[in-house]
Amino acid sequence: MNKPMIGLPLCRWQLTSRDIGWFHLVGEKYIHAVTGFGAFPLMIPAFGDDLDMETVLDSVSGIMFGGSLSNVHPSCYGDDHPGLGLADQPRDDTVLRLMRACIERGIPFLGICRGVQELNVLYGGTLHREVHEVPGRLDHREVKDVPDDVAYGPIHKVALTEGGVLHKLLGERQIEVNSLHGQGIDRLGEGLQVEAVCEDGQIEAVSVIGAKAFAVGVQWHPEYRYWEKADYNALIGAFHEAAREYQASKLVKRREAVGV
Repeated sequence: MNKPMIGLPLCRWQLTSRDIGWFHLVGEKYIHAVTGFGAFPLMIPAFGDDLDMETVLDSVSGIMFGGSLSNVHPSCYGDDHPGLGLADQPRDDTVLRLMRACIERGIPFLGICRGVQELNVLYGGTLHREVHEVPGRLDHREVKDVPDDVAYGPIHKVALTEGGVLHKLLGERQIEVNSLHGQGIDRLGEGLQVEAVCEDGQIEAVSVIGAKAFAVGVQWHPEYRYWEKADYNALIGAFHEAAREYQASKLVKRREAVGV
């Protein structure tokens, strides 16, 4: 059986002032979190409505919606605020379509950082644009001018929802995670279950209620050196296991279709 194909949605940024200065990009750590589990990464350009959705969906066995320097535009959750920091509406348009299609088809997915925020927005939720300005919240933003292992090191604890997907997967009620985000979930989207909450009350992980397959989003970055932290490794491993199961089911359906 061929390697599972895992989709990685790309961000669209203008790196030079020229008309040809637009690039579609993804962080290498997400690629390693695919290839490190024996899968093959399929790069999905941020084409919005012009994306050949059927080709993507027929090709992948799972999608990893990774983080980004950009933020979900407030218009995606019904807010007329102009937004803060970098915006990437082509990614917004692409990912929200892809996530909905994954849920409908039962394609496994894992949302990371921006990915969990996109999932919440898809289900009608809203976002805090500056979590650190919410009374009682910690400053969840990345620590600047420090080595990567410090910036991505454990920063705070999260409590896992008893009986939830992450609790059953990890067998723990509390884990330590990194924190590199300025925005975060405000109003929870209807149809989502809270999977983890920070000690300051900030929602840190959710899952899709009644999903056909693995459908989880986390605010932290388990892809960073996942092999050094058992719970990060287990989380990404569970996503890949779901992708392998989906791939196997696709193969069975194809054989049945041709009468083999």
